[in-house]
Amino acid sequence: MKAQVFSHEKHIGTTELRLGDESMDCLYGNFIPTENYYKYVQRTVWDFWSKTKPDYDRWAAMKFNVQLDNGYFLFAEGGFTIDDIKELQNEPKRIDIAGVDRHVIEDFFLQIQPRPFTEDPWESISIDRKIAFEKELRKELGIYESKSFWNSFAPKKNLHILADFQISALCRNTRNDDVLFITKRSDDDEKFAVVHLTWKKAKEVDNYPHIQFYDSFDEFKYNRMYPDKVDWES
Repeated sequence: MKAQVFSHEKHIGTTELRLGDESMDCLYGNFIPTENYYKYVQRTVWDFWSKTKPDYDRWAAMKFNVQLDNGYFLFAEGGFTIDDIKELQNEPKRIDIAGVDRHVIEDFFLQIQPRPFTEDPWESISIDRKIAFEKELRKELGIYESKSFWNSFAPKKNLHILADFQISALCRNTRNDDVLFITKRSDDDEKFAVVHLTWKKAKEVDNYPHIQFYDSFDEFKYNRMYPDKVDWES
């Protein structure tokens, strides 16, 4: 499946993703850079691969995101890597994505006809909106981003249940401020949460923002997205 690659809000490349090690839920593909990649990212990639002890904090600070052509933003527990070495810079480049959600493999890569990602009134989001939703949720939770992806599961001193989770915005309900987030924590099975953002742009109190957890993407689809679609069409 074709996909777009971003660093922060910048579009840095495209790829045609294929299923790699299925047991590890890995995807890979040739990476076709844009000018933004050469201007803003390549030197960091070269530096990362040149060190015997890679700087993972600097790598995490690049804030890589990959969005499938159907609008789905991949969450990779094993991270994203771009294979681009300075001494071999004229060789084809490659992107590897490790530890994506299992339903992504089953719904989008093992199906002859990939399943739809969203149904009205839910819609996919742009990279700008994804970043905005995540920043707003962190403000409402009163937390700050971890400097390192691999340290992002460290407990945070905050009463709201979501404060201990790694979050990634996925799609939104066009009728209100509900946003579906992928939510991950090393010791918890909760994988998705619909959050009703208040847009206070500051820490909320009394267990706001309101959330509803779902154990799987299918549970979200059948218990929330499809009923919303019926209501939308009625």
